[in-house]
Amino acid sequence: MKKVVLILCICYALVTKAQTTVYDTIVSGGVKRSYILYVPAIYNASHPTPLVFNFHGYTSTNSQQAFYANFSPVADTANFIIVLPQGLSTGGSTGWSNFGSIASASGDINFISNLIDTLSTQYNVNANRVYSTGMSNGGFMSYDLACFLNNRFAAIASVAGSMVSSHVTSCNPARKIPV
Repeated sequence: MKKVVLILCICYALVTKAQTTVYDTIVSGGVKRSYILYVPAIYNASHPTPLVFNFHGYTSTNSQQAFYANFSPVADTANFIIVLPQGLSTGGSTGWSNFGSIASASGDINFISNLIDTLSTQYNVNANRVYSTGMSNGGFMSYDLACFLNNRFAAIASVAGSMVSSHVTSCNPARKIPV
């Protein structure tokens, strides 16, 4: 009887889906960049799935942002994948390099574009339903993506963040993006 119960438990574990949290890295622009990925249990690889970027604020981390935002329960019911990229450390604090010139922001923008490409090869991402949100400096990053990577994002939502004035004058997106 114990063997039957053990076999049933193993079979159940193999067929039961569970959410997945992945801590991974990619190399972008010659720099190793990290991210956290949350895939809900209801994800089905045969169906294109929305992808939501969630950016942390200045001096924060992607782990802290995952805790603050707590999008996982929503993703579990609404069926979207969450990716929380990690900003680089500059001067002892982590963040996104979009406070300076557009040239300084380009490394982060390229990282996000590369990350979309990477995740799209590993998961069935709906390319028409890629979204961005962020807190403070992460909100600034979302605005930059709406301007300078607008061909990859469907919409953005910023929390306590805006655009750097020098980026506003350079922002000329090929298409409008809902904010």
